[in-house]
Amino acid sequence: MSHLTKAVVALLGFIVFAFAGPTVKADPLTLVTESSGFLRSNLGNNGVPNGLDSLLGTAVTNTQTLAGNTGSFIGTLNNLTFTEGFTGFGSEGAYVFSMSQLLTVNGQTQVLNLSGLINIGTVEDSIHILSGDILTFNFDTFSVVATVLPSDVFGTANGDFFGALSAQFVVTPKDCNAVPEPTTILLLGTGLAGVAARMRKHRRKASSL
Repeated sequence: MSHLTKAVVALLGFIVFAFAGPTVKADPLTLVTESSGFLRSNLGNNGVPNGLDSLLGTAVTNTQTLAGNTGSFIGTLNNLTFTEGFTGFGSEGAYVFSMSQLLTVNGQTQVLNLSGLINIGTVEDSIHILSGDILTFNFDTFSVVATVLPSDVFGTANGDFFGALSAQFVVTPKDCNAVPEPTTILLLGTGLAGVAARMRKHRRKASSL
């Protein structure tokens, strides 16, 4: 058997081992998410000093363990307290507002900007967090994308009303050790086999002369 034929056989053996061998189980991945919290006061008033509608988002720390460095989960960013009070005569209507807080994932911190809307009614006020920045946290072997989920809190009278602000976290592995695609390996093996066949054919012709 020629050296080239041996190389072809070895490559085919590698293909069988790579794609038919046992799958290595990934190590569990623990993610710790932390928010800094926020307070927005004097919301939706018509110029009355110290309008009483306010929104408090308390800081929350979550720990989530995944089977490997891929997957997704929904985590609480803040516990919300919406305080409904007097906002002034003639203040009915919709008012947009914005705020920001810090979001930390496994020790990496970014600023999370949020946008919201408060509806002031004659009897009922409601507050809505509509959206936030989509943040990407990059680590050595994986990345985490955090997307804020809309949240609503309704107040039916003066007092405190409660809710929660959450985000979806999507974990994606990074291809640190790139492995050739199966198609590439098969094409390489086919090419080597063709070269080996042609060399054998040439040797047979040479020997017959």
